[in-house]
Amino acid sequence: MWRHLLPLLLCLPGLAQAWTGANPVRLCDDVNEWPPYTFQRRVNGDRRGELTGYTVELLRLIAQRRGFELRIEMLPWKRCVEAVRHGEILGFLNAIVTAERKVDFLISEPLYETRLLALWSRQQHPQGLRLTSQSDLAALRIGGVHGYSYSQLAEAEQARLQRAPHYESLVQMLHRGRIDVALVNEGVMLGHAALGSPAFAASAALGQTVLQDRLPSRFHLMFTRARPEGARLQALVNEELEALQRSGELARLRAQFLSPS
Repeated sequence: MWRHLLPLLLCLPGLAQAWTGANPVRLCDDVNEWPPYTFQRRVNGDRRGELTGYTVELLRLIAQRRGFELRIEMLPWKRCVEAVRHGEILGFLNAIVTAERKVDFLISEPLYETRLLALWSRQQHPQGLRLTSQSDLAALRIGGVHGYSYSQLAEAEQARLQRAPHYESLVQMLHRGRIDVALVNEGVMLGHAALGSPAFAASAALGQTVLQDRLPSRFHLMFTRARPEGARLQALVNEELEALQRSGELARLRAQFLSPS
């Protein structure tokens, strides 16, 4: 009897419908990791291959509630984005909205927000740098990580960015005087530091500030437009984000990984 009632129960208001798309649900993120949002667990500093982080555990919770198998693949960022664009993978994690992405992908409600920091090397600039607004970057050499969006900046500043393959090499560029300022997501810097990343271990060697005219960055999940499952997954995730916010589960999960705002 219950088997016949289940489809009716799932359609009742207030009861979440089970996922009816492809199983497992394949998503992807950057192989370089994005702690504290997506990263591998460490044991005595060694990576163990098991993913965790705020976004990962949020998706696992949603998968459990909606009855699907979740598979998150860590790929080079460009390959991840292109796989979603072509529908080979249903979505990617932890992305900022840009004009191009609005056209190419379906976008979830915000997952979290965090500030963009400007870092400099105290070895190269022992007196520090006076940075209070984006206009202060005009005369400086600025750097970022390859593949990441810096949509908070004007197009002119984005075009001048010198790109590094990952945060370790970006900080090396600072200390070697190849760039004056590195733009780094605050949450990610703290996440890498907590994991013992060499890039941010010697934090006393780095100066930092927040550009006061830049709003915090909001991050989302983005889904493919190439397959109907993309739209269904977008709607499901947005429903779950609202439900988890109301229940307080989202706040409890955030407290495990993210500093209070």
